[in-house]
Amino acid sequence: MRLITCLLGIMMLMTSQASGGYAMQTATELFHKAQNDPLMYRRAALYTEALARDDAPVEALRERGTIYYYQGKLPEAEADLTAYLEKGGGDIRALLFRALIAVKGRQWERALADLHQAAAWDPHRSDVLSHRAEVFYELGQVAEAERDVGHVLRLHDDALAMARALRVRARIEVDRGNELLAREAYRQAATLDPSMGFIHTWGDVLSPEQTRKIGFVGLIVLPALLIFRISVPKPKRPTSKR
Repeated sequence: MRLITCLLGIMMLMTSQASGGYAMQTATELFHKAQNDPLMYRRAALYTEALARDDAPVEALRERGTIYYYQGKLPEAEADLTAYLEKGGGDIRALLFRALIAVKGRQWERALADLHQAAAWDPHRSDVLSHRAEVFYELGQVAEAERDVGHVLRLHDDALAMARALRVRARIEVDRGNELLAREAYRQAATLDPSMGFIHTWGDVLSPEQTRKIGFVGLIVLPALLIFRISVPKPKRPTSKR
């Protein structure tokens, strides 16, 4: 009887500790748990759980908004990033991602407003300046686009931003009829970002997102095909009977 009572006591103690441990999952703890989770959908779920608490860190809005952006949930992403900024969040990436959402919707003026603010926070962010150069070009403000392109290339600190800036330069040169200069700018861009050359080739057919996905699938499928080809035994010639 004593043994049974002892076992029941141990079980009750373990249960209370487990429930206490779960209760200790504060918004801050959930936030840090989300940051360490490798799976995007689980991170979003943890941020959502954290944001349901009154003491949720404002950074959870920025992080969940960024995840929503990559998941293609653009209205949800914009809502989170806007809420983050309205609550006093000062991470420049929130402005950048909200601008990129506007770019996807071809809302150039809205994108430009966010990129202007981001550049005011940090005038030497190559990613911000290269995206602003693209928006300036779309708005027909070529001089401003060229200014940002030149700034990015002088900074020379972000290969993808430089490739993006060079692509804007190439588009400007195409409009001016300078085919050789445009080709050289595209060549330099492709050197910095090899996927950009592929995107440019198929740009009239597919979106950049689609071509990047095709390239990623190709990286997976091609090795698989090569492995399969190597692993399949070669057919043997039938031996001739004499």
